Amino acid sequence: MEDLRAELLAAFAAELAEHMAGIREALADAAAGRPVDLREFSRRTHSLKGAARAVDLPQTEAAAHDAETILLAVERGERTLDPATLGELRTLADAIEDGARADTRAPEADIVAAPTPAAAAGRVHVAGHHVERLARSVHDLANHVSEQDRIAEMVHALAAELADMPATLDGELARRHARLVGSTERLRREVERQRWALDRAAAEIERDAERILLLPVATLFEGHERMVRDLATSQGKFAELTMEPIEAEADRRVLQALREPLLHLLRNAVSHGIEPPAVRARAGKPEGGTISVVPSTDRGRLNITIRDDGAGLDPKAIEARAREAGLIAPGAPTPSRRALYGMLFEQGFSTSRTVDEVSGRGIGLSVVAETVRRLHGRVRILPGRPTGTEIRLSLPLALARQALLLVEAGGARHALPASSVDRVLRLTPDAFDRTEGGAVLMLDGEAIPVAELADLLGLPAGEPAEEARPALIIEGSDQRRVLLVDALDDVRSLVVGDPTAVAADVPLVWGTVLLEDGVALVLEPEALLAADASGPRRRPRIAAAARPVQRTVLVVDDSITTRTLEKSILEAQGYRVLIAVDGLAGLERLRAGTDAIDLVVADVEMPRMDGFGLLTAIRNDPALQALPVVMMTSRNSPDDIERGLQLGANAYVTKQEFDQGTLISVVQQLV
Repeated sequence: MEDLRAELLAAFAAELAEHMAGIREALADAAAGRPVDLREFSRRTHSLKGAARAVDLPQTEAAAHDAETILLAVERGERTLDPATLGELRTLADAIEDGARADTRAPEADIVAAPTPAAAAGRVHVAGHHVERLARSVHDLANHVSEQDRIAEMVHALAAELADMPATLDGELARRHARLVGSTERLRREVERQRWALDRAAAEIERDAERILLLPVATLFEGHERMVRDLATSQGKFAELTMEPIEAEADRRVLQALREPLLHLLRNAVSHGIEPPAVRARAGKPEGGTISVVPSTDRGRLNITIRDDGAGLDPKAIEARAREAGLIAPGAPTPSRRALYGMLFEQGFSTSRTVDEVSGRGIGLSVVAETVRRLHGRVRILPGRPTGTEIRLSLPLALARQALLLVEAGGARHALPASSVDRVLRLTPDAFDRTEGGAVLMLDGEAIPVAELADLLGLPAGEPAEEARPALIIEGSDQRRVLLVDALDDVRSLVVGDPTAVAADVPLVWGTVLLEDGVALVLEPEALLAADASGPRRRPRIAAAARPVQRTVLVVDDSITTRTLEKSILEAQGYRVLIAVDGLAGLERLRAGTDAIDLVVADVEMPRMDGFGLLTAIRNDPALQALPVVMMTSRNSPDDIERGLQLGANAYVTKQEFDQGTLISVVQQLV
């Protein structure tokens, strides 16, 4: 138990540091007269209150509760953030930290990298950010190893070219040709051997690095039995928590992020679900209520079901509260049960008419929904069977590697988390019904809206098809949608890269994956469900007729992720794309004259020769000076932009304003 408490306190210390930084910043903004997001301020105090209760820090819990009460009064207009109120909040912020300081001395970034409690003697403390950095480095290594495929292709091409040389050579030329063919064949075999060995070694290192980030899933549920009993007792109830055992492991970042949502759900089950003993007795139930947690794993997903045998959901009360909160328009019909229950996760929504330490503020379930969405999971709330309430969470066991469905739409390949795909179908146009809101598919008694994936992404869609089309039904926490695609490619387990590492801000995307022929964008299911199907979002639709025909673009960038992403985007529009790893390599490629290059897309910050140096060399070379050059960079200061344009850049696109449509639009205007 001591080891467990140390582990919980270490996790709490990290959460405390994060939330207190936000609270201090909000207090400083309020004191300076700057606007403050009161909901975010309240969420942080609410989260700290719940976390403090979980690790049995009553002083911190009480101070957080008092701060939350003050902020709620400010939100209602009963108080203002005047100097007196700010003074109270600062005092309470100090009390939150003081109450926690004595028991949270474990280093904030430390994690226990032991596989099971039985191996306590072999435990080591490793800084979490170092482990995560190792995982990122290993993923980068895997990407670089994949470059061996390109080298192997070059060697194969060379061998084929030598083999195709005329057989009329004689004398010394014939002997040299034979030696060269033999050497090339040996080189080809060595490259193949090295590629196989590198692939195998990189895969093993990647698996080892991912294992370091794993912790037993069971650690997520330990220590909550007493909290449930004590909370029920404080409300005059009896409740018992039961948990089914599980032997699986999951990414420590997933488990750490789930601690707070799990706490909210258990507290809600006690506060909103379990009835007082007298009420339960009149309903023929045992006086003590039961809350059960059933975890399981399936195809790379962690599934958690939380059930209680309490009063259950009241659809009429939920609808009335939703109309009162403006979530249902006046006069609008009653939503489906699935949509209605989904409203319980909205910020500020609560059916409780009283506010106490554990309920009525409408924050808990919205925190759950936001955390699950951030982890690329989903959560649903359902009526229990036969009574009570059931909440289902489904999240990836690991954040880096995902099971993905690869599809083609709008001339490009995309990926979706396989867990978000309910089913795959082939549908003919007569399978759909037409409504004022567009096409729908009637399935399982539900009208599911239909959309072209290409339309949602702002890509050119093909001509309407008479024959059956591949389609997939994606589902989120409270809705489903049919997506029509051009083709279904494959299902693979792939490492998902962080999209923030790419010089792009592409809508509807939460990651990238490196494939053998470029980069595919991993789409965000929840964003696709919410996307406007009537037209493209945040970028112009690109007509197929405007697509260039075999113009050549040279992409110069030292980041393999960035240049392969840009290569994939441009090739999908019909361009021939060449790549160079830095400015000097790009200049050598241009001056070699072996390719008729129509435009250059260059990064600014590169080794050996940066983008400005490359641009200067191009403009000073009579043979190249008319070549259009687009500068692509995250450096967006006015001085940098002005310098690029003064040196002769035809366009300067920054990360902040760049998306897929922007790049294509700029290139189309210049070639």
